[in-house]
This record gives sequence, structure tokens and C-alpha cells, in this order.
Amino acid sequence: MAEWWEIKLNPKKLNKMLKEELSRIEEDEQYGVMYDFRLIAAGRYYMYLGNFDEGKKYILKAIEAKKKDIEESIKEYGYESRAVATDKTRLAKMYRWIGEIEKLKQECFEAVKIFRKVYEEGKKADRTFVLRPEGSSYFYVLWADAEYYLGNYQMAVDVKKVFAKNTTGIVSSALAEYILKNDAQALKNQIKILVEGIIEFRCEPDYDANVYDPWHWYEEAKKIAGLPGIFSIFDPSPPILPVC
Repeated sequence: MAEWWEIKLNPKKLNKMLKEELSRIEEDEQYGVMYDFRLIAAGRYYMYLGNFDEGKKYILKAIEAKKKDIEESIKEYGYESRAVATDKTRLAKMYRWIGEIEKLKQECFEAVKIFRKVYEEGKKADRTFVLRPEGSSYFYVLWADAEYYLGNYQMAVDVKKVFAKNTTGIVSSALAEYILKNDAQALKNQIKILVEGIIEFRCEPDYDANVYDPWHWYEEAKKIAGLPGIFSIFDPSPPILPVC
């Protein structure tokens, strides 16, 4: 019987999805393109099948693809833009899967500077993404994620408050709040919610990786709690808020 924090995946189904993803990646390569979301999917599938080295190889490929996306965004929108800030945070989260914590923090450090500046300028100019934040969920969710990974826990909570109309919730903000309050029981409840949601909605390991990314935060929450998970494979640091 599975533990309360475990999600049992079907290896046959995972292998089928992986095979399909690898076929798409191979086809893309024939046209000289790489899509980070496909590479992330393949990397995660490999990891959940227990092949962590191969998974890391594809995560690294996804990182290179995302770096190219950022370069294009800088050319099109300028460095201090929402596109660059959000993609830098997505890049940082990729580093999390392979335990590159310093690189993760560097990307988040740069992203946070942009998020804060863009938001303040948006307030002064009455920009739509500030007046109606529910229409720009990616901006606020990824902003909170970046603050969280820098250890700016109160700021991560404050970003969630700005985005008050969001009904889905920002998991990184919730995790930040539990850490601030040293509330292991709330963390345990959050893990249960993530497990139930992933199972109920049959979320594949790469589901909504660009924004809410439930599998990422499921792994992050387990890491905080000291429970076995993928993030512990490449990051041996101790738990922040053990639940056992």
C-alpha cells in the first residue's frame, strides 16, 4: 500500500508517453528546433522511471532551449520585461530538478529584480496586469516562485496577497507561509492536497509546467518535509520542516 505522500505511476503508460515524446523531439531536431517543454517532459518521464542520469541529460537540453528563448525575448522586449522575468524563473525551476541550486538562485535573483521593477512601473501606469491580476496568473505565480527560491518567504506570501482573486492558489507562497510559521502539519496537509489533485485530475508529470506546475511543487514540498523524492537525488541538503 502506498504511503500517504506517494503517487503511484504506471510504468507502461510512462514508457509509452516517453516514447511518444522522444519521437516528437527527434522530429523537431530534423527541423533544427528544440522545444523546452518537450525536453522537460522527457526528462521528468525518465526520472519517474528511475533513470535519473538520462533524465538529467534531457533537463540540461531543456535548459539550453530555455536560454535561447530568453535571448529572443531580450531582443524583442528588452531585458527588463515580463517575458524575461517569467522565463528566467522557469529556467531556475529546471535547475531545481538537477540540483543546481546556485544557478537556480542566480536566475531567481535576476528575475526578482525585474518582477519588482515591472510591477512598480505597472502600478504607476495603471497597467492591466496590475489592475486585473487574475488575467496574468503566470506573472504572479512565477514571481512568487522566484521570491520563494531566494528565501524571501514573506515577499512570496505578499505576492499571493496581491493576487487575491486567484482561486487556484500559489503553492510556493503557501510553502513560504508554512516555513515562516514553522507549521509542519500545514505542510503535510499541502502535500496531501497536491497528491489528491494530481490523482483526481490525472496530471501527467509535465502538466502545466509553465505556470502552476503541480508535480514540481509536489517534489518541492516533499523535499522541505524530508520525504523521499526526486529533488533529493541531486540535492542532499537537509529538510527545512520535517513532517515525520
